[in-house]
Amino acid sequence: MIKGVAIGGDLIGDQRPCFVIAEIGVNFDGDLGRAIESIDAAVSSGADAVKFQTFQADEFVANENLTYTYLLADGRKVTESQFEMFKRLELPDEWHSILQDRANTKGVTFLSSVADKRAVDLLEDLDVPAFKIASEDLVNVELLSYVAEKDRPVILSTGMATLGEIEGALEILQPLKAKLILLHCVSVYPTPLEACNLRQISTLRQRFGVPVGFSDHTIGSDAAILAVALKSCVIEKHFTLDHRLQGPDHRLSMNPEQFGALVNKIRQSEMVLGDSTISYSSLEEECRVSYRRGIVAGRDIEEGEGISWEMLRYKRPQTGLKPYERELILGKKARTKILKNHAITLADVK
Repeated sequence: MIKGVAIGGDLIGDQRPCFVIAEIGVNFDGDLGRAIESIDAAVSSGADAVKFQTFQADEFVANENLTYTYLLADGRKVTESQFEMFKRLELPDEWHSILQDRANTKGVTFLSSVADKRAVDLLEDLDVPAFKIASEDLVNVELLSYVAEKDRPVILSTGMATLGEIEGALEILQPLKAKLILLHCVSVYPTPLEACNLRQISTLRQRFGVPVGFSDHTIGSDAAILAVALKSCVIEKHFTLDHRLQGPDHRLSMNPEQFGALVNKIRQSEMVLGDSTISYSSLEEECRVSYRRGIVAGRDIEEGEGISWEMLRYKRPQTGLKPYERELILGKKARTKILKNHAITLADVK
């Protein structure tokens, strides 16, 4: 069993409830009120955590002439300046504490992806319970090294990465291995189901011995539920108040109703999966008697008559000895007369 990682008041890992993150991300659209409303809606939908993104456009976009194209819910295609889009969607420094306080008041964990050292410092000052590193920064060795210096859990997405790149990232984060969670991820928005490769979750668990979750960019809940069956300990899913809002991620995000249904399915899946203990259900207790065969007399057996195999049969219900206990009575004598089809117990022989 892989050791769990504590984030805030939650222990994340094997035999623990799946930690469900509502990735609000940039879906607040530069509006503080919408960000707060999104937190409230995510909490009502059953999220364990809400996550934003802490970045500065001019820190990571080199060419301001680059464009970004995305679809809206109504099918319209939007192409705009990548720099201007990200600049519009930056989360102001002073909003972080406001949103964190809102999340804390609502009883959920506040998280945000760190894109640079400045973001790490900002979130460390806020004493966030973990750092989230997005897939695009898995190869950002400077950022990884800086985060590795902090004694804080890390959630690392692995989209676009080769096995060697993941190994390289984990070498840098080695000081935090006991506090590391990997997220299998496919960095395509939205991700086609056939591209999910969910078995990678098991491979990552076996290869690195750390808890593994799934950052899900598919439409719908099927992939997330299958990921839970593959021992995904975290599900991260994009969250929006309304698919019709203008912005790059709303179309592929879940609205509150959909997210709530996803959380319910995850909890039902966990109930169905149970634990790894090999035993029968308590609900089967009566069935073990009524459905199973027990040892009965195949004919009347007279008092003092020796018990031989030919005298015995296996029949329902199993109220006497079990078939594999026949050696306990073979060769012994009947204490009193045993009638045909009578369930035989040790009290019937001597």
